[in-house]
Amino acid sequence: MECKECGEVARDNTLRYCENCGAKMPALPPGTARRTGARPAITTTGRSRPFVPAKDALPDDDTQEQSQSPHFVAPPAREEHTDPGLPAAPAYDGPAWLAHVPAHSPTVLGLGLLALALFLSFLPFFAGVGPLWSVVVIAGGWCVAARELREAGLRHPLVDWVPEQLLHPAVPALYAVLVAALALRMLSLGFTPLLWLAGAGLVGYDQYRKVYANEHGWHRFFEPRQLVRGVTPVALAGVALCLLSLFLAWVPTQRAASRAAPRAGPSELRVEESPVPATYDFDLPSNAGWDQPMAVTLELLLLAVLGLMALHPEVPRPDWLRFAPLGVVGLGFVWTLFCLFTLGFTVGPVLFLVGLVAVSVVSGREAFARAPALE
Repeated sequence: MECKECGEVARDNTLRYCENCGAKMPALPPGTARRTGARPAITTTGRSRPFVPAKDALPDDDTQEQSQSPHFVAPPAREEHTDPGLPAAPAYDGPAWLAHVPAHSPTVLGLGLLALALFLSFLPFFAGVGPLWSVVVIAGGWCVAARELREAGLRHPLVDWVPEQLLHPAVPALYAVLVAALALRMLSLGFTPLLWLAGAGLVGYDQYRKVYANEHGWHRFFEPRQLVRGVTPVALAGVALCLLSLFLAWVPTQRAASRAAPRAGPSELRVEESPVPATYDFDLPSNAGWDQPMAVTLELLLLAVLGLMALHPEVPRPDWLRFAPLGVVGLGFVWTLFCLFTLGFTVGPVLFLVGLVAVSVVSGREAFARAPALE
C-alpha cells in the first residue's frame, strides 16, 4: 500500500498511518487480503517449529493438562490437619525401639512382654505364676497402661473408663514391686522367665524415673541407704536368706519320690502313665519353696518390711506401724513351722527360719526403741 502524501510503500497493509510522514493511509478496497510484515517461521528439517506460548500465557496449575496423558499418575493426597483445635504432633526423636510403642513408653513395652508371658503360661509347655497372680498382674497392668496413655495425651476406649482414683502414683510404684517379686519367683532357665525379667526391668526402670527419682517423687519419703546403716543390714541379710531358701527343696526326696511312684496292685489294674510333654522352660523342681501356698505373699510382706525400715525418720506414720514387721515375722514363723510338720524336715524351711530370726531381732529393736516415752 502506497502513501498519498510521500509515496512511501508500506509492507503492512493494515497500517492506518504512514510510518514515514504520519499521514493517514488510504483504506483497503473490499476483498483485499490482509498482509503483515511478520517473518515466516524458520524451518530447519522441513517442518515448522511447534508453537510455544509465552511464559505468562502458561497456566499456573498444569494438573488438568497432565491428567489428559495416558501415563499420568495422580500424586497421593497430602495429609492435612483440617481441625484447628488439634495441633500437629511433634516429630518423635527418641529411641528407635520405642518408635512404634504406644505413648513411646518403656512401661507399655514391659507390659506387653508381661502379657505375652502370661499368655504363654496357659499353654502346657511354659511355666507361670498361677491364676491368682495372673489376674492381679493383668488388672494392675491395665491401670498402669491407662495412666501412661493419659499422661501422653492419648485416648483409647479400652482404658478411658479407668477412674482417676486408680491413676495415683502409688499404683505404678506398687505394681513395679509386684512384677519384680514375681520375676524373682520365676527366676530359672527358659523363655517365659526371660520375658518376666525383661518386662519387670522395663517397668521398674521407667517408673523409677517417673515416680521415685523426679522432683516430686517418693524419694522424699524413702532413703534406701538406711538399709546399710546400723543393725539394719542384719534384717536385709535375713530377707535375702529367706528368699534364697525358697529356691531350695521343701519336700523330702523320699516323699516326693513316693508321690511319683505308681500304686501297688494287680498288673491288669495298673494304669500306664502318659508321657510327659516336652517343655520349653526348665522350671524349678516341684518340691521347691516357691510352689508352697503363700510363698509369694510372704515374699511381698518381707519386701514391705524392708520398705518400712527404709522410711525417713521424720516421715509421719501411725504408731501401730512400728509393730507391723513383728506381725510379718510372726506370720512367717507360723507358715514355716506348718510346712515343716506337714512336708517334713528339709534344709529350705530351716534356712527360712534362720532368716526370720534375723529379721525379728532388728524389727523388735526398731519397734521398742521408737516407743513413746512414758510420762
